Amino acid sequence: MTSTTVLRALRKWWWVVIVLTLVGGAAGALSTALIAPTYKATGSLVVTYNAPVGASSSDLVQANTFAVQKAVAYQQIALSERVLSVVITDLGLSDTPEELALDLEVEATLNTPILQLSGKAGTAGDAAVLAQAYITAFTEVIAEVETPSTGGASPVRIETLQEPIAPPKPETPDLLVNVAIGLGAGLAVGLIWLAVAAATDRRIHTRDELTETAALSKRRILGGVPAAHGAAGLALVSQPLAREAEAYRTIAATLGHTPHARLGVVAITAATPRDNTSALTANIALAMNEFGVRVAVIDANLRSGRLSALLDLTGPGLAEVLRGDVELAPSLHQTEGITVLAAGKSVDSPAELLSGAELGNVVKELSASHDMVFIDAPPALPLSDTIFAASVAQSTVLAVSAGRVTTGQLDSAAQALEAVGVEVIGVVMMNAPVRGSDADPSTSLYRELQPARKTD
Repeated sequence: MTSTTVLRALRKWWWVVIVLTLVGGAAGALSTALIAPTYKATGSLVVTYNAPVGASSSDLVQANTFAVQKAVAYQQIALSERVLSVVITDLGLSDTPEELALDLEVEATLNTPILQLSGKAGTAGDAAVLAQAYITAFTEVIAEVETPSTGGASPVRIETLQEPIAPPKPETPDLLVNVAIGLGAGLAVGLIWLAVAAATDRRIHTRDELTETAALSKRRILGGVPAAHGAAGLALVSQPLAREAEAYRTIAATLGHTPHARLGVVAITAATPRDNTSALTANIALAMNEFGVRVAVIDANLRSGRLSALLDLTGPGLAEVLRGDVELAPSLHQTEGITVLAAGKSVDSPAELLSGAELGNVVKELSASHDMVFIDAPPALPLSDTIFAASVAQSTVLAVSAGRVTTGQLDSAAQALEAVGVEVIGVVMMNAPVRGSDADPSTSLYRELQPARKTD
């Protein structure tokens, strides 16, 4: 997995990451509403040492140091069973000392003789009552512990600095914290999902990935049709100066100069039904016509007749000619300078018609009066129609749409054609990206093309 695949996945699936992040935030907010609130009330105590009257400053410093040390030591006493048992007795609780300890906290402020004693409960009032009982029990136990066994006053005194009060809001759950945690968790899940999607993506997006495919590693790349404005129409007719039209001309010129290729009859097929070859076939034929080549086109996709629909052709066509219902000559159409044999009426089992010798006779007759014959064939997968349509051609061009076909599908399509002796002489990438990390250096330059200005 490279940075390019990650960026590609991010461009396509960014919304999934956002949705998962928002779902995580919503889950965090929902947990706040479902979790029972816990309130925390805290009181402050100070530990003092009863220094004798007239003590020197050094004695007072030592007394303060002693008090700080005592405050640290008192943390252990505060959570002792002796103190907790007093709290349980005073409040009439059914908890054990171990259970009660979970609801109590004690903290000695660093380098000071100040102690913070806290109590937690399900309501603010109960938390304040528990904290007060805790402070009272702690103070009583310390007085008992520090009172000399011989009698007299204790050298240590515990004073209350702040009484515990009912807190205005619960300590937990915290809405902002939970939402932040939820957003973070959702983002993490989204990024993990994105990484998995990028790592498992086997679709072909670039020319480099196309040439890395085992079955096409030695096949010539005839060019790519940019995807910016779509490539499903007759670009050479509707927008003859557009970059799509120039891309088709480049593909036609490259095809015409393919070394050692037999170009009298050329079939154009796609790897899967996701790839529409009709626009490619029609525009290459129109480009060849511009180059002075006499061109005939056969719509052999008898299931859909996309080429016929693209050229707006109706009436009898290849299906009727193969059945012997009509003659070839009356079924031919002249459009934009090229001869076209439409598909005719769609049939459920076109393989039965295409497998006969009549298709070869049609191709032979058209070849006699034209320099090139293009056959718009059905997709190689999963149909058998292409085998019969491409078998009557001398060469075959395979069209692949960027981002739609996997490497496995392309390998299978190429191998299926070669298994029956169909020669794939080149590959065309449809919907080739012109921007971003997937843009091919040559295809990306099409976006710089500007229509020529007309002069009077």
